[in-house]
Amino acid sequence: MDILIGTNHLANFSGSEMVCLEMAAYFRAQGHRVTVFANVAGDPVARAFRHELRIEIVTDPARVRPPAFDLVYLQHHVAGLFDYATGPDTRARTAFVFGKLGRRSFMQSGGWRHERVLADGYFANSELTGEALAALDLGAPVHVFHNAAPAAFFRPAVTATRLRTILVVTNHDDPALMGAIDRLSATHRVRHIGASGGAHQRVTPDMIRASDLVISIGKTVPYALAARVPVYVYDHFGGPGYLTPANFARAARFNFTGRCCERLLDAQALAREIVGQYAAGLAFAAGSGPAELERYRLEPHLDALLATEASDNAARAARMAASGPDLQAERLMATYVREQSRDAQFLLRRPLRVLRRRLVAEAALAARRGRRTAGGLIGRLRGD
Repeated sequence: MDILIGTNHLANFSGSEMVCLEMAAYFRAQGHRVTVFANVAGDPVARAFRHELRIEIVTDPARVRPPAFDLVYLQHHVAGLFDYATGPDTRARTAFVFGKLGRRSFMQSGGWRHERVLADGYFANSELTGEALAALDLGAPVHVFHNAAPAAFFRPAVTATRLRTILVVTNHDDPALMGAIDRLSATHRVRHIGASGGAHQRVTPDMIRASDLVISIGKTVPYALAARVPVYVYDHFGGPGYLTPANFARAARFNFTGRCCERLLDAQALAREIVGQYAAGLAFAAGSGPAELERYRLEPHLDALLATEASDNAARAARMAASGPDLQAERLMATYVREQSRDAQFLLRRPLRVLRRRLVAEAALAARRGRRTAGGLIGRLRGD
């Protein structure tokens, strides 16, 4: 099967990037041919695709024609970038699935015209996301994959007995959590993975298994559940703390983001609770049965994605032709998102000295043309 995975950005290890990477890895392992598209690609994620899967990420939408694939998975509103015209490479049928990894942001919003015309299914990361999609009456089935973890993370029993080693996974810089980490570091071995810890690394099964506790939200939580490592759910939205039988269902419903209760603690209270209530977290990790954890096993969800019933591309092309004005507006939107994302990547990765020289030259040119510039702009950019 020829499969296309499309998204906006594949650069740093974060939730949406890991969804695509784990998906591509499984499809390749099953013998499928996988093409990956992103508006923005960069290391370390691009390196992982290249070295682990021998996939070079395509960043030019002109090189991608979705109707030429058997299965297309798209997220982050990239659908409007591609050419859907009937051509010699068009398959008779293609299955289109749209991934939704949240419900609160524009990039995760659903119900757009491209989706209504193209979609054969939706892939939602949580129950709440699935319910939000179902409420839009999209006309295509919604599959909730629970941000599930690959099989490599699963193990049959808890090995931790007391709290010594803590793995913190967060890209956020919540003051209370950072303060708690500082306090815990004085008495425990603490490893901080993520942007706020200065270490953009992929979370691996070995990292999880080497830990007595994982502190995180979102996609990392099913990794810990699968490995039967106690997990403390807390970050910039607050959180319920240790997962227990009393709070698990509600925390899971909110994709373990912490939004289930938005309980906020200060650094001292966080550190005290993490140490003092460890036994409760350990008991929950030990007591979770195989049946309860099965929904967090990724491979059955990806098998369901592969089994999505494909639609006729000729009929799809006719629907697109009848929706011309709406689709054109969304194409402009998709192009704008692409340009903004690529500009942001340029600003982040371009050496500051090169950027400074460019801004100085542009400001000087504007001044010579008689345009007003902010007072002292050139001097400040030059460092005068």
